[in-house]
Amino acid sequence: IYQSVAPARSFYGFLAADKTGGTYHLLDRPLVVTEEQVRAVENSQGMQRAREFFMRGELGAASREYFHSARRMPVEQMVIAGRLAEKWGWYRHGIQLMAEAQSWDELQVRFPFVYKDHVNRAARQTSVNPLFIFAVTRQESAFMHDAKSTAGAVGLMQLLPETAKHTAKKNGLSFSPNDLITPEKNIALGSRYLNHLLDVFDGNRILAAAAYNAGPSRVKKWLNKEKNTQLPYDVWIEAIPYKETRGYVQNVLSFSVIYAYRLGQETNFVTPAEATRQL
Repeated sequence: IYQSVAPARSFYGFLAADKTGGTYHLLDRPLVVTEEQVRAVENSQGMQRAREFFMRGELGAASREYFHSARRMPVEQMVIAGRLAEKWGWYRHGIQLMAEAQSWDELQVRFPFVYKDHVNRAARQTSVNPLFIFAVTRQESAFMHDAKSTAGAVGLMQLLPETAKHTAKKNGLSFSPNDLITPEKNIALGSRYLNHLLDVFDGNRILAAAAYNAGPSRVKKWLNKEKNTQLPYDVWIEAIPYKETRGYVQNVLSFSVIYAYRLGQETNFVTPAEATRQL
């Protein structure tokens, strides 16, 4: 069963590869198009209008025009429109459009490198692996710097203002609400909060990711205290009672592997310490 699942680029594929000692299959297969095809989409009236609205700062109109135009295109042209969004810095638009086109193998657009200098700086200032920061940020906001959730979380790493304020104070940093929509400061604060969660959970990214989404107090309640009731990490993830948190942990672990591939690095889906700890 593991061998049949291992070729997939997914949480279960990477998990199966680890179980069988195999390699990860990334399936990076971008659609081949010509320069003429790219120019045709870029010069289409809808894309031109969207770009003009964007340059004028009319972001709502730009977004509506972009998606209205792209969704009326054949799949091949939708893929090109998604690449244009990534090229123009509309990273979330590109990610969303690739999903709508079901073009899952366009890894450059689906997993862009955004704010790389800020991520690397934050990683150096903490003990957090930059792959983990990229993965969490991709999951939280798809690199939309001013994203706001219904729960009040703000910015790239979707921090609640109170959490950000407490993290800043704990780390001797100044803080104002506007910092949450400033990429460098949001990443600095989010990474330090991730660092705190890793400290709380002994460096275990599985637990830290779950805590980032659901809160550390809930994760502590989900841990089985009695040794005879403790679970292997993969079973524990499946048993997370919140569907959102379960998917969140699965995505963050998977995204870390994909970002390692995009950076030309090798990484473990789970570390030996994470794989052997009973939860």
